[in-house]
Amino acid sequence: MLLYPFTRRLLTGAVSLCLPLFPVHAAPEAEVFHVKTLRAQMRYDVTEIEARPGAKLKIVFENSDDMPHNMVFCQPGTDVVALTTKQMEHPEEALRRNWLPDDPAVWMHSKLLNPHETEELEFTAPETPGDYPFVCSFPGHALTMKGRLRLLPDGVGLKDLHFKLYLGSWQKLPDFSTLTPHREGTVPDNLIQLKFDDYKNQYGVVYSGKITAPKNADYFFLLSSDDGGRISIDGKKVVEYDGIHPSSDIKEGKVSLTAGEHDFTLEYFQQAGNADLFAAWRSADFAVTPLSKWLHPNWKGGQNAKKKIEYAGLPLAVGEEPILYRNFITGAGNRGIGVGYPGQANIAWSAEAMNLVLIWRGAFIDAARHWRDRGGGFQAPLGFDVVRLAPDLALPFATAQEAQSAWPKVEAGGFAEGYQWKGYRLDPKQYPTFMYRWGKVDVTDRFEVEGDAVAGGGKLIRTIKLTGEIPADAIYHLATGAKIEPANGGFLVDGGRFDQEGRGFENKILINADGAKVIGQYLVVPARSEIRVAYTWPETHVHAAAQ
Repeated sequence: MLLYPFTRRLLTGAVSLCLPLFPVHAAPEAEVFHVKTLRAQMRYDVTEIEARPGAKLKIVFENSDDMPHNMVFCQPGTDVVALTTKQMEHPEEALRRNWLPDDPAVWMHSKLLNPHETEELEFTAPETPGDYPFVCSFPGHALTMKGRLRLLPDGVGLKDLHFKLYLGSWQKLPDFSTLTPHREGTVPDNLIQLKFDDYKNQYGVVYSGKITAPKNADYFFLLSSDDGGRISIDGKKVVEYDGIHPSSDIKEGKVSLTAGEHDFTLEYFQQAGNADLFAAWRSADFAVTPLSKWLHPNWKGGQNAKKKIEYAGLPLAVGEEPILYRNFITGAGNRGIGVGYPGQANIAWSAEAMNLVLIWRGAFIDAARHWRDRGGGFQAPLGFDVVRLAPDLALPFATAQEAQSAWPKVEAGGFAEGYQWKGYRLDPKQYPTFMYRWGKVDVTDRFEVEGDAVAGGGKLIRTIKLTGEIPADAIYHLATGAKIEPANGGFLVDGGRFDQEGRGFENKILINADGAKVIGQYLVVPARSEIRVAYTWPETHVHAAAQ
């Protein structure tokens, strides 16, 4: 109590004299995360954020897309797709709320950002560990536009930590078991630290202690060193960063441990120059937990692991002309040909099945996997509302009798029997026309887009022309669906939700074609000299709502 009048007197004189009496403790700085929307892909560029319970966080949310988006954070276990879809039961009320779900599961949210807007969200994370999903609650976006905030506690540290110091000059880690230690002792705070001021260079040290795995699981150990280092658990090497080098990188190794106590060993040598040593561990149940006194500048890159979209480094942007992508496309077999059209509609056409396999809207495809890397694997479509017209590589033609049993398809590793691939030609506007021969019939298949498939009202128009002797009972495959219903003068085909490289799609499309009919699970049309088909996406993305 006596400090107050004394302080007031000091303030009337030299202010600097009183400042040491009241040290100012600055509030902890918020951890900053940047989340962007991916243009025409219906995705965030970050799908996972890791932080500690109760941490101060700031999310810089940037809508780089041409559509409105938000970030809505929900309680663990929330079905975010059901949560957002429920809004369509009362769309007028949802529109007045800017499509923010009126549900107690929502505990934080951004505003609905218009295209190219940015908002900063500063908040204190919940104290309870868990996975807190976030989602864009705008109609139709939740299937692919979602992620999770993972709140993970710290893991346990080392105990009974000892060191043995060795003198010597090495280029690689020696076999310390054959050497005599110069001195040894316990390590303060059970944190690995280099406190050998009497030896700046040319020494080695072995740390040994105990570490306790809370349960049977996989654990990851992190290591960075200047110079060489190695972490072993129960005598088995888990991660190594040997040789003479700076501590620029963090290496990581995985080991499966049973619940309980395990032997921990870290071997290290210092040759010359800087002496740095960082060690940590993590699991699915706790955040990156340092085991060393010194913290690598990028150590939070493991703790705050932001899972970005893999292979999102070279998106092919469609301009005034179509873009062709001849490569391995997920779901299109081994001879897929992707085409991105002006109007934001895209296809994958199979030169194995001689047929259209996938259609989607928005962004076309990312070429980084095949053009920057070694070219292995299949690349999935980059945009959204991907529709798979059949669960397998269905051939284009069959008879009505065949359709009653099973539609002909290309078996894995097989070929289209009775078909001959003729390639494709480009017209002056670079639109491709696919060509093949079926029996005694020459077939061409061409696509174009009417309007804008993303803005609403856009259609993918397909024109198939047959020349030659067309069998009288031949029918043409338009789609296979778990549910096919008449709608808007055509048929709404529901192929059943499917996942493609971790993304879920409703797999619904409206198909219009003269003479189309349903035979079992197939939507078909009689084979004739010209077949014209229109594909339209159901208007689940109510972009006009943001106007």
